[in-house]
Amino acid sequence: MSRDKRLQDRSIYPHWSSDTVRFSDQDGAGHINNVAICAYMETARLTFMRDMGMMTPREEGLRGISAGMTVSFLAESHWPGKVELGTGVLKIGTSSITVASAAFKDDLCIAAAEMTVVRLRGKAPHPIDGAFREALEKYRLKGLG
Repeated sequence: MSRDKRLQDRSIYPHWSSDTVRFSDQDGAGHINNVAICAYMETARLTFMRDMGMMTPREEGLRGISAGMTVSFLAESHWPGKVELGTGVLKIGTSSITVASAAFKDDLCIAAAEMTVVRLRGKAPHPIDGAFREALEKYRLKGLG
């Protein structure tokens, strides 16, 4: 799915954040390296989770953890600049959500990713309740899912 061309369309993303391209993000060839792009995707996911209230649990012992990430590196890019990070909900499971994000630099989609977050209480999966599911639905990716 992260190679799905629809994920490269800015208009599908309901949530936005940004990150700075650092000089140290470059590889030996002067391109933004893959590890830096993964860090941008982490910024997108964590900012989304924070804004959805998953970083400050409403209930004691409740948290969200990363369970996986698939990234497609779509175009080379360079320092300096900013990356704009679009994020939205792709899938809502029983105790997990899968979000998709894309990184845009200089009006070009340089990467797209799918990331799964599992909701836990202690070490056990914790169901997504109706109110939280309803809040997540408002961030569903347009035309996907």
